[in-house]
Amino acid sequence: MNEKKGLLFYEVMALVAYGYFILIALASLLMIFYLQGNINFVATAVILVFGIQAKIRHKLANLIIGVLTFAVSIFFSLECLSRVHSVGLNLFTGTMTSIALGGIFFSLMLILSYTKISFKDI
Repeated sequence: MNEKKGLLFYEVMALVAYGYFILIALASLLMIFYLQGNINFVATAVILVFGIQAKIRHKLANLIIGVLTFAVSIFFSLECLSRVHSVGLNLFTGTMTSIALGGIFFSLMLILSYTKISFKDI
């Protein structure tokens, strides 16, 4: 009985992480469309991938997406911290650094949810 509650908790963690990445990509898509009139295809692809994954909830895809977003978030965090070092801390650099650190946290949530869901039966 407790395992079922744990499984539901980790599924909710994964869904929250999907929502975070979808919202960040949606904000990027809307901002670029508003400012430049262009469609950002990377943000569109992120929305599609995470939306499909939220629907089908494939465990191995969850791990792969978690590892990829973890790597991208690490590089983005380093870029943001480099920008803070060169420009200084202001609202923009602080917000971007917070988003990057949130990406690291939520990608670790995806990886952790994979390990907890996959090894539940052992």
